[in-house]
Amino acid sequence: MEVLFENSYTRDEKLIKEIYSYEYFRRKLLIIFDIVMILCLLSNILILVVEKKCYWGVFILAPLYFFYKFFCYWRQVRIIIKRDQEVHGKEISVETIVTNEYIQNTASTGTVNKLEYENIRNVVQTNNLILLRSKANLIYIFQKDAFTIGNAEDFIKFLKDKGIKVK
Repeated sequence: MEVLFENSYTRDEKLIKEIYSYEYFRRKLLIIFDIVMILCLLSNILILVVEKKCYWGVFILAPLYFFYKFFCYWRQVRIIIKRDQEVHGKEISVETIVTNEYIQNTASTGTVNKLEYENIRNVVQTNNLILLRSKANLIYIFQKDAFTIGNAEDFIKFLKDKGIKVK
């Protein structure tokens, strides 16, 4: 088993925020829904100005929707940080290796997860991360600047060569 890529990271607040900012604010379906909500709000404002009437439900629901999204994001980040501190007493470190057969990550807690390529559901890139989501909804994280063997560009090419779509 030849290790083609190796990556390590510490699950700190900055990393958690980047993951959940993608989950709550950058996914295509949610962006479309955000745009629809903004358009509803703007059209309601236009109706208010032109026809002197409005739909108060839109004025109430649109801000509540955005407040709820930000609250859920903030809450999820806090939960992960608190859980790591409470259960493990510190931030968790993860070492990930990539071979031709599978991807394996080993956490400082002793947990080992193995992912075969046919079980990768999707791959997305953020500014600093490559996120692989498995069919079981586990997220395998690669920090772009934390490869100790290989690099982010070659890893993306490797995944594409395996037939995996990378967004």
